[in-house]
Amino acid sequence: MMFTTVRFWTLLLPLLIAVAATAAEPDLVEQGRRIYVEGVRVSGQPLQATRDGTVSLSGPQAACMGCHRASGMGSVEGSQPVSPIGRRYLFAQEGDLVMANMDGRRGKTLNQTHAPYGDETLALALRQGIGIDGRTLSAVMPHFALDAHDMSALKAYLQQLSSDYSPGVSKQTIRFATVITPDVSDARRAIFKAMLQSALVAKNSSTAPRKRYMSSAASFVTQTERRWELQVWELTGAPQTWGAQLQQHYRDWPVFALLSGLSDSTWAPVDAFCQAQQVPCWFPSVGVPSAGAADANATYGLYFSRGVSLEAAVLARELLGTHNAAPKRLLQMQASHAGGVAAQAFDQSARTQGRNVQSLSLAADAGPSGLRRALQQVRAGDAVALWLNAPQLEWLAGMTPPSGVKFYLSSSLTQASTTQQLAPGWRSVVQWVYPYELPHKREANLAYLHSWLKLRDLPLVDEVLQSEVFFALNLMTDTLQDMLDNLYRDYLIERAQDMVSKRESGKAEQESRDRHTLGRAGRTVVNAELAHGSAIADASSAVATQRRAFALGDSTGTSIYPRLSLGPGQRFASKGAYIVHVSADGALVADSDWTVP
Repeated sequence: MMFTTVRFWTLLLPLLIAVAATAAEPDLVEQGRRIYVEGVRVSGQPLQATRDGTVSLSGPQAACMGCHRASGMGSVEGSQPVSPIGRRYLFAQEGDLVMANMDGRRGKTLNQTHAPYGDETLALALRQGIGIDGRTLSAVMPHFALDAHDMSALKAYLQQLSSDYSPGVSKQTIRFATVITPDVSDARRAIFKAMLQSALVAKNSSTAPRKRYMSSAASFVTQTERRWELQVWELTGAPQTWGAQLQQHYRDWPVFALLSGLSDSTWAPVDAFCQAQQVPCWFPSVGVPSAGAADANATYGLYFSRGVSLEAAVLARELLGTHNAAPKRLLQMQASHAGGVAAQAFDQSARTQGRNVQSLSLAADAGPSGLRRALQQVRAGDAVALWLNAPQLEWLAGMTPPSGVKFYLSSSLTQASTTQQLAPGWRSVVQWVYPYELPHKREANLAYLHSWLKLRDLPLVDEVLQSEVFFALNLMTDTLQDMLDNLYRDYLIERAQDMVSKRESGKAEQESRDRHTLGRAGRTVVNAELAHGSAIADASSAVATQRRAFALGDSTGTSIYPRLSLGPGQRFASKGAYIVHVSADGALVADSDWTVP
């Protein structure tokens, strides 16, 4: 009996020890995360470090994430690349083929082959800056004050950092979803889905080992190109139910990222879902991106701009700036959720400049009579922000604007193209906050989009929406190629923040070179068509459209926005807007410079 009992405990004890170690592991990883992300040691004291023997760092300043980023995939400090330190790089076994692209100026390079770091060699590197090969590490690498407990915790965290593909990724495929909220009109919903479907077919028809999308030696060697799969998650009901719907979709079909998206009301529940699940939200077409646009911890949403909040801030800046005579009163009217968000931002921006805004709220179903009653309170010398959406613009028909009053509309709320639909009597007194490139300048920027639409027999229904979708899809393609086989969600966000402005300038330059190279031939063809009277008849052909694209001026970007740029921690790529009016002949005329509030 005793022998049996002893044998039982002899067999069970290793299992209990292993279970105890496994149970303790999450705590150890969390302690390591605090060192890496927050600069807090296991003891709770701030992490201390020195750089180049002279610069002292403490707490968050000393946190590893500052240079190596949340993904552990590294960055660039000035001209000095900061190497990846995730599991696949720091603890790579002999024969592992891993590759990263930390600096777009230097191209994609294989990691330096070295033995995997162990306890002693990792401690030597972190404390004294001595690499596993015995060489001194870069001067930008700090020397850290870490005891044995700190080292164990940090190593545990690094061993799981970017160690496996993020959810939604396999060796052959990468899954995306796009979200459409129920407020979107049938016309916008249809063209949005058609754009996505056409792009997906084109992308996957080119995706196979050693085919066109294997655009570099790195892609060829590592065989990193994957087939895209995309689901459309069409939400229903009230916004407070959207979170549960998204959770169910995600449980049924986990995705790597939400690719684009479309909403004409609130997007906050979708943004909140992305933050909670750490799912990148990739440049959706929305006017109200999130409820917490200024939240520094909201890192998983990337947007074209702050939407109506940005337009409201630009308007307040222009109306109350020192170069303009301030209006007697500031008034605003709104009749939708998005309009309410704009009104709140306008009020806050005006208050920071010492002015109050009088809000004349309208019910969503107020209709023309409600708007008419509100306008009776307006007097000469007032400036009035009408936060109306596209259908609500029709309320102005049949009304005569009060004399001596300036009115302002939001281009994103009214979906921009409706500037031509404004009641004629209002055109001379209304100005628009316009966050897009001016029409005569953006023709060259969008030439490739127009050609793409022609080649796929897709109509140009909504230039703003279609250009945003086109940009989001192309940027995702380029970013994934840049990431190679390092398909981690944090890294996706980091690469986008690093490369948007570089990509924009590089692509625009390439398109301009194409036009300069082929422009003479393109202009010759167009002139010949004009001389023979065939240009108009030929205008619907894709070939003719491409010829004209090459005859345009230089591109300054590849989207409908004049400037797109991001930096580490930034969420909004376009940061300004114009004030414009519609001339008597229907042209859009700028009344201000590009304004960044």
